[in-house]
Amino acid sequence: MKCVKCGAEMKEGCVYCSVCGNESKIEADYSVLEDDYLRSLLAADENFSAGVKTGGNTSAEPGAGVKTGGSTASGHKKKKKSNKLPILIVCIVLAVAIGAGIAVKLSIDKRNANSYEYQVNMAQKEAFSQNYEKALDYYENALALRPGDISVRMAMADIYKNGEQYDAAIVVLQEVIGLDASNKKAYRELIAIYEARGDYESIVTLSDGVTDITVLELFEDYIVAPPIFSPLGNTFDMKIEITLFSIEDFAIYYTLDGTVPDQTNGILYDNREGIIIDEEGTYELQAVCYNEKGIASEVASETYELAFVPPDYPTVTPDGGWAEPGSLVTIQAGPSCSIYYTWDNTDPTTASAKYEAPLEIPEGKSVLSVLVVDNRTGLDSGIYRTNFTRN
Repeated sequence: MKCVKCGAEMKEGCVYCSVCGNESKIEADYSVLEDDYLRSLLAADENFSAGVKTGGNTSAEPGAGVKTGGSTASGHKKKKKSNKLPILIVCIVLAVAIGAGIAVKLSIDKRNANSYEYQVNMAQKEAFSQNYEKALDYYENALALRPGDISVRMAMADIYKNGEQYDAAIVVLQEVIGLDASNKKAYRELIAIYEARGDYESIVTLSDGVTDITVLELFEDYIVAPPIFSPLGNTFDMKIEITLFSIEDFAIYYTLDGTVPDQTNGILYDNREGIIIDEEGTYELQAVCYNEKGIASEVASETYELAFVPPDYPTVTPDGGWAEPGSLVTIQAGPSCSIYYTWDNTDPTTASAKYEAPLEIPEGKSVLSVLVVDNRTGLDSGIYRTNFTRN
């Protein structure tokens, strides 16, 4: 590098000239001729660019003919660059179009995802084409938009039933009943599923809590009334005969030991005989009705206690003593009792003379012995004795 002021050669890294001491600016180490040559090259290049744009020829500058002849390597490079421009524009246009298409599709998808009508329509189309899994997906989307929708659930239940997915159908139909307790169609379809399975207990359970009369009509063939007892449970001092009655004239099975009766361990009730209890003790009578389908009613139960009480002693009039000839003795006891007697001081039994009418007192001294027996229980009062003397 040279000093600008004196032109002396400057050492590398020096700021001041070692000859004149002047602070010198560093300038490139080339000659004025080289500088002029560079300027001429730049001017020639500008003229070439102008000629290409206007289609004209330039020959005033050195090398101009080569540049405008169209056969130089430089000319080829520029031509290639100009051919790439349309392709680039097309690519940009395509990219913009694809981006716009994607944006439009995303917008439509978002709109459809939030459209209940679209989800239902698509579900119906898929179901018609028997694409049931896709149909169920669309119905699930519809329910997400309208959680309380009943029609969608009913449509889903149909798909589940057609596909024999009965457990899923039961769940959906129970949801419908939870939303609409008077939906007869949902009840009817649930009953049909349980009927096909022979699950009558679930049908009876389904009827629990139903208050709508029109819905209750659906359960007429499945609800069995329990049997009726006569007399009702109580404590009795005599043998009793119990009658069981079914409103629908269904078969009745019963037990007397407190066990729950069924068609296996229960005793089939015969209304021609009834149930006779003639021994002391406590009896827990349980009974159940069965209809033709084998559906059982609720179990009815009553408790009976038999505690027999012996009859009282008889009332004898006159009750012993002196008696005139022709005097009569009367004996009284309860209405269900029989009276037996002897005059010779022996113990009367049911084989002894039976009191039917007032008795004449025998002549002389005698002992009247009386026994009262309750015909219902067979219990007796014990022997009652009284003495008579007749002249």
